[in-house]
Amino acid sequence: MISSITSRQHPLCKLVRSLHNSKGRKKEKLFVVEGGNGVSAALGARWMLQRLIVSDDEIGAEWRTLAARQNIEVATVSPEILEYLSDAQTAPDVIALAKLQTTSSTRYDGLTLILDGIGDPGNVGTLIRTADAVGANGIVLTENSADAWSPKVVRASAGSVFHLPPTESEIAELLAKLQDENVPIIAAVAHDGEDCFHFSWPTKCALVLGHETRGVSAEIEAAATARVTIPMFGRAESLNVANAGAILMYAWRQGQN
Repeated sequence: MISSITSRQHPLCKLVRSLHNSKGRKKEKLFVVEGGNGVSAALGARWMLQRLIVSDDEIGAEWRTLAARQNIEVATVSPEILEYLSDAQTAPDVIALAKLQTTSSTRYDGLTLILDGIGDPGNVGTLIRTADAVGANGIVLTENSADAWSPKVVRASAGSVFHLPPTESEIAELLAKLQDENVPIIAAVAHDGEDCFHFSWPTKCALVLGHETRGVSAEIEAAATARVTIPMFGRAESLNVANAGAILMYAWRQGQN
């Protein structure tokens, strides 16, 4: 089914705009996926898509055809409205409304990435993408981290949010689960930890990345079974958390060989 929308005041436009904030996503149980890469990844993962929003020109024709094959409703809009609906700096070729799905509990086998107080959506999305690439089994965000389903996180994950959907947890509950399942907790620290390249990485472990300034929370720091540090050879004081996370995750992967 294809409908045509010509006004920003249309209820669908108001709905999409409301999904740019966490309150709207929780209320509607929907989130926004912007751009062809993300929408293709969602389709490949058989994620439930409520609707596609595409331009009413030739650029949107392929998406309209694909949606018809997948039995997904389509709304066509002008390129100007598509730009208005997007959170990105450059207007996407397609926007999807995706269902917020209840994610099953994390399997604590292999590497579990814990994001503790990572507030920047771009960093969260990039870390989800890297965890997917390295073969992590799960991602958990503490309650003080960015919303995993915000447009910026979904976009920065480049589709990986559909391959490795993160869960959210309060710190006390998370620590209880990790301890119940005998999962070693490896805290990333800026200084005085074991060299990550010489550390004996357990096959099963939870790697915790904390806030760039404050580090990991005091509760997790106290529960950590080990602390690892990335050695610095130049004059930089520290690394961006997404870069640091990539190095540490691949150090874990290398340690499994």
